[in-house]
Amino acid sequence: MSTPAETEADNEHQKSKKPADTAFKQQRLPAWQPIITANTALPVFLAIGLIFIPIGIVLVVTSERVLEFDLDYTDTNCISLNVSNTTCADVLAQANYTGASCTCQKSFTLDKDFEGDVYFYYGLVNYYQNHRRYVRSRDDNQLLGKKDAVSSDCQPFQKSVNGTDITPCGAIANSKFNDTLVLSLNGNTSVPLLRTGIAWSTDKAVKFKNPENPQNWFATNPQPPNWQHDAWHLDTNLTDDNNGYQNEDFIVWMRTAAMPTFRKLYRKLSSTESPTFQNGLPKGTYVLTITYNYPVTSFSGRKQFIISTTSWMGGKNPFLGWAYITVGIICMITFVVFLVLHKTWKTLTLQMSRIPPVIPLDGRTLNSSPERSSMDEINPKPVVSSSITFPVSNQQHQNGLSSNLSGTIDSFNNKTSTVGNVPSGEMSSMSISIDSCSSPIDDLSLEQKSYLLRESADQVNLSSLTYLQTKQRQINHRRNKSEPVILGNLTELSSLTSYPNTSTKAMLESSSTSTTSNESALSANASFEKKKKSSNKKTSPILTDNKQILNQERPSTSSITKKKKPWYNVSEIFNINKRKVRIYG
Repeated sequence: MSTPAETEADNEHQKSKKPADTAFKQQRLPAWQPIITANTALPVFLAIGLIFIPIGIVLVVTSERVLEFDLDYTDTNCISLNVSNTTCADVLAQANYTGASCTCQKSFTLDKDFEGDVYFYYGLVNYYQNHRRYVRSRDDNQLLGKKDAVSSDCQPFQKSVNGTDITPCGAIANSKFNDTLVLSLNGNTSVPLLRTGIAWSTDKAVKFKNPENPQNWFATNPQPPNWQHDAWHLDTNLTDDNNGYQNEDFIVWMRTAAMPTFRKLYRKLSSTESPTFQNGLPKGTYVLTITYNYPVTSFSGRKQFIISTTSWMGGKNPFLGWAYITVGIICMITFVVFLVLHKTWKTLTLQMSRIPPVIPLDGRTLNSSPERSSMDEINPKPVVSSSITFPVSNQQHQNGLSSNLSGTIDSFNNKTSTVGNVPSGEMSSMSISIDSCSSPIDDLSLEQKSYLLRESADQVNLSSLTYLQTKQRQINHRRNKSEPVILGNLTELSSLTSYPNTSTKAMLESSSTSTTSNESALSANASFEKKKKSSNKKTSPILTDNKQILNQERPSTSSITKKKKPWYNVSEIFNINKRKVRIYG
């Protein structure tokens, strides 16, 4: 006997909706996802275009070889032979569609021989056999020969006036096409037509079967209201295999069409009954005798008589071929366009890869002035590309972090030189390469050129330091929002790059290749740090009040937030062992 604990565990197990721990339900099956690239997509477009266009051409040519002739015999195209100057459609309307019949004749000429198998169709236009209630209005059990009560889906053609089941019931059976079409050559030779072999063999063998003793069954049960004969007299030859529910004209009609304009197979040419039609339907003048029984003018419909041959792909249908051609052309155009784009961008990418990247330090080009812009068009200015690697702490080294900086500086020599080459080490490295063209101030002495280049290198360092300290303030502000970001010091720090400043000028002039240059750089860095601290102390009262307000509004948990170390070490930027100046003449 199970304990309450086991019963509760079983209930929880039953209530659990967790999928089973299988590779399929837990989505651990191996998967493959294609990576679409130009090398894979372009061949696909090309292959589709090369395959689809020939297939489409073959289908179009094959469809054009199919011969087809259609004749419309609605309204004025069918004048009654019995009532003068009256169309058969008007004759049926005057009789209020109570079963009146009308006969007319239409003559036409075939310009070509219709060789091979020839098929005759009747076509209807604006006839919606795909209506939902119309499609459901049938009883498949009744069509299988069962004598049970018919389905209510056949309403309003389920039972007759006396309450007897209609055979066959439903709107589809009641609206069966019942025109009679007879064709003759030159009005004398009747064209032999086959009444059988026009329906699907599966439909006749599986879906439609006559009940036991069909002749008595159809004679004792009422026929549909619009039928002129019962189901057992649909074929006037009274053949047992083509009457009742197995009549092929009836089976063809019961297969409803999907579109409002359609055609259904009416007859096939019999090439064995007459030697005239042994090879098909010869060209000449034909007369079509029509027994007009089926009204279509009440819903603006049209009726057609169609003669057609066939091919290995069926009847005349150019749509499929043109669809293949259209898709193939689109794929070929797409292939050409993307190929051109791919080659163009590949060439541009290759060219751009050969250009060294140059990123301004503070969003503008250094040492640029409006007075010199006009001279740039006459005498191109040399450009200095510098790359600086700042110190990396052990923690940053473990995290794979580094700092890279590059900028542009104007120079004035026409040689390719390396200035300020610092030996590589664990802490810092710096190199400045100059590629310059001819300049009107090539007459400067070696000392003057060296001084200008050292001056430019120091300006890069100071501007870089200003930018990095501002970024560090923004990072600290995001990490610890105890005080707002002070952007006012950026102007003060940037002012250090101006030459009238005595401390900066003294620092730049003190730079040399000796050991004393390192000491002066360190002293300048120390004075720079003091200026920074003094600027922080002179913060306005408004910022102090804002700081107090922010501290009051800040949650208590944030007051113990520890400041993280900066992602660079400012004090070590200028900690360089040696600085060499080399000019290659």
